[in-house]
Amino acid sequence: MHSLTLNYTEPLLRQAVLGFWRRVVGLRFLIVFALNAVALGVLLANRDGSWLTGLMAATFALGLGFMTMLYLVHYRNSLRKLKAMRKPQASLVLTEKNFSLSADSGSSTLPWSAVTEVWKFETCWLLLFSKAQFVTLPLSDVPADARNFILEHVVAAGGKVG
Repeated sequence: MHSLTLNYTEPLLRQAVLGFWRRVVGLRFLIVFALNAVALGVLLANRDGSWLTGLMAATFALGLGFMTMLYLVHYRNSLRKLKAMRKPQASLVLTEKNFSLSADSGSSTLPWSAVTEVWKFETCWLLLFSKAQFVTLPLSDVPADARNFILEHVVAAGGKVG
């Protein structure tokens, strides 16, 4: 069993959401988005008023909107939760069967099988529960033995590590 105190800051949450954004958007999406932007630029430079220009413009706008909203929604949600905490700390208790996360704003106990994937970044890890829901673990507050414990239990419960 491990009992940890996690400290949250706005810069940490910004880094976590940016890492999430990068993984979700991905390099392929950015390449296709850039190619779409170039093609749209060429069409507009040639004063092409065809349906293809409209399609490329709509695709560009939707892609830009998706990327922007993905970041903003998760960042604002993270900030809202941070501001709801009187003290920006949470308690994390790791046991063989489950883990508990509690703060002055609420608490939750979940089995390891609830974590579908762990995304590892330089300053934090994200424990993903779905494609859009995650918990941020600040690595500065999670010692190596607790990190290994988390990874072992997530993998044993069928989760992935990425």
